[in-house]
Amino acid sequence: MRHFLRTSIVALLSLALVVLAACATSPPEKVIETVTVVITREVPVEVTKEVVVTQKITVEVPVEKIVEVTPTPLRPVLISVSDAASPDDMPAMQRQGWVLEQFRILRPDVVINFSPYRYDPQTFITHTHSPLEDTYAVPLTDARALIEAGYAADITDYVKNSPYPLAYHPALLALAQDAYGNIYGLPHTANGLGLMYNRRLFEQAGLDPDKPPQTWDEVRAYARHIHTSLQGVDGFNIRNEGALGGWMSVALMVTFGGDTVQQVDGRWVAVYNNEAMVHALQFLHDLRWQDGATTADITSWGNYALILDFVGGKTAMTIASADTLGWMIRNLKDLNIEDVGFGRMPDGGANATLGTGSVWLYNPASAPETLEAALAFNTWREFDLAAFEHSVKLQAESGALVGLPYLNVFTGEYGQQRAAIIEKYAQVPVANYANFINSGVAVRGEPPVAVAELYDELGRVLRQVLAAPNPDIKALLDASAANFQARVLEGINGAR
Repeated sequence: MRHFLRTSIVALLSLALVVLAACATSPPEKVIETVTVVITREVPVEVTKEVVVTQKITVEVPVEKIVEVTPTPLRPVLISVSDAASPDDMPAMQRQGWVLEQFRILRPDVVINFSPYRYDPQTFITHTHSPLEDTYAVPLTDARALIEAGYAADITDYVKNSPYPLAYHPALLALAQDAYGNIYGLPHTANGLGLMYNRRLFEQAGLDPDKPPQTWDEVRAYARHIHTSLQGVDGFNIRNEGALGGWMSVALMVTFGGDTVQQVDGRWVAVYNNEAMVHALQFLHDLRWQDGATTADITSWGNYALILDFVGGKTAMTIASADTLGWMIRNLKDLNIEDVGFGRMPDGGANATLGTGSVWLYNPASAPETLEAALAFNTWREFDLAAFEHSVKLQAESGALVGLPYLNVFTGEYGQQRAAIIEKYAQVPVANYANFINSGVAVRGEPPVAVAELYDELGRVLRQVLAAPNPDIKALLDASAANFQARVLEGINGAR
C-alpha cells in the first residue's frame, strides 16, 4: 500500500494543480446560447380554381446566437511573499518574472507582492510588526522554534487531504511539524555534510564505490581495510585546524543525537558534554590510536591538507559539504571529478546531519483565503515540474554548477522525476552522489549562539583527545563545558 501511495503521487499532484486552475477560471465575456424564436406565417388550407383560403400558424424554431454576458468580477486576493529577487541578480529576476507570469494564468484572482525581506534571526521579531509577510522563507533548522513560539500558521487542514505531505521524506517534513504532527510548512530545500570519498581508491581496495559506508562502524571498518590494503593511503581524515575541529566534532555529535547549547528557563546552557559527543570523539580517537587509519598529523589536518591529500589519492574518506566539492571543481585542475563520490552522513543512530535548508511558513494572522492563495502559489512552484525545470535550466544557463550533492527532500516517483531534471542539466556526475541525495536524513542546525567561540573551544578539546593515547574524554568535555559556560554563555545571559 505504501508503494502504491508513493508511486501515484505524481498523478495526484498534477490533478491538484488542475483543480487549482479550474477554481480560478473566470467566466467568458460571450457565450453561444440556444434560444427559441416564434415565427408566424400563412399556409394554404384550401385551394380551388376561384378561391385560395389561408391560415396563420406559429412555430417555435431553436436558433443559436451570441449573447453578451457580464462576467462576474474576480475578487483579487493579495498575498505578500518574502525573498524577492535582487535587482542585480539577473537569473533570479528572470525566474521571478516567469513565475509571476505563469501563476497569473493559473490564478488570475491572486496578486503577488514580493518583499525583499530575508529571514534574519536578529531582526525577525522586529520584522513581525512590519507586518510579517503572508508566506516567508526560513531556515529549515529554525522552523520548529518559530512554530513553538507561535509565529507560523497551522496549515494541516489545507494539506491533509492533498498528496503533498506524502511526497516528502518523513524526517525532513518533521522539521516543519510540531510535536503533535501538525504541519506548518512544506520544506523547499535541504543540504548538509556528507561522506566525500575517492571512488578509485575504493575500487583499488576491492570495495564497491556505489556502496559507501552507512554507519560509523562501517566507516571504521572501511578505513582500516583501505589503510592496510593500499600503501600510503589514510582511510579517513577529518579537518582539525583551529575552529574546523569544533565544527567537525559537532557534525559527528549530531549523528549520535546530541546537542550543543540549550535554553533552560531563559538562560543558555552548554550541554555538549553529553554521551553523543563522547561517542563522536571516542570514534575519532580509536581510528587514530587503535587502527592507525588516519594521518599522523590529524591534530592539524586542515583545508589545505584536505585539498592536497584527497586530490593526490592519499586520503580515501572525509567529511565535506557540497560547497567544498564545488570549490574543488572550480579551482583544482588536477581533480578528476569522476573519482569523487558522495555518500550519506554516516549514522550514529539519529539519522541526521549538520546542515541547513529552507521552508515556507505562513503568517498566523493572515485570512483563510490569503493562506489558501499563498499555499497554492508555493505548492505550484514547488510541485509543477515545468516550473522546476525552468528554474534548473536558468541556473545552468547562468553558469552555476548544477548537480552538486543535495538532499532530495522528496521521495517516490516525484522525487525521481525532479532528480532526472537535475541530471538533465548537470555538469557533474550526479549518479556518484546518489547515496547522499536519496538518504532522507534530517538536518540539524548550527549552535544557536556563540558559534565561533564554541567551535574554537571544541577544536581545542578534539586536539587534546587526539594527542593523547588514553584521554579521559568525558572529563575533558565536562571541564570545557564549565569553562565555556562561565566565559561565554554567562556573558550572553547577563546581556539579555
